[in-house]
Amino acid sequence: MAILTLLLGVILLALGFGGLLLSVNLIPTEMGMLYAVCGVVFLGAAGVVFAIAALIAKLDRIVAPQPKPKPPSQPAPPFVEPSPSAAVPEDEVNVNRSGHLPSLRAIEAAIAAPQGAPKVVGHYKAGGAKYMIFSDGAIEAETDQGAFRFGSMAEFKAYIAGRPQT
Repeated sequence: MAILTLLLGVILLALGFGGLLLSVNLIPTEMGMLYAVCGVVFLGAAGVVFAIAALIAKLDRIVAPQPKPKPPSQPAPPFVEPSPSAAVPEDEVNVNRSGHLPSLRAIEAAIAAPQGAPKVVGHYKAGGAKYMIFSDGAIEAETDQGAFRFGSMAEFKAYIAGRPQT
């Protein structure tokens, strides 16, 4: 593609110089001015097309397919599922409410039948704070200290117990 664009640029360049050469003897006439203006326009267009050709060539080098790595000389060892007794530390982000990673079957079931957003079960006001309880057991509280979201009633109670009394 870059070569075709470069070829178009060369053609425009030749037309531009041709127009300028034809206008040399005819400059005092309207036809000479027309040749001169067209020659300059073609030269400008050739410059733009050359820049586009350079950009296409650079993009082709960037997105060129990478060489495929050689296959290993030895076959990979078969996958062995780790035993349940081997304790693997889990990342906090990946742990669900029950304290462990979800199984592959649970993930597939969740993808097959996605749940909608939890619905608001109730709105409450107490002690100058507003509370919303959701169908999934989550609680949102808006207090003077800010807005908080708790995953369960136990988390909410732990927050209330640890908060200083006013």
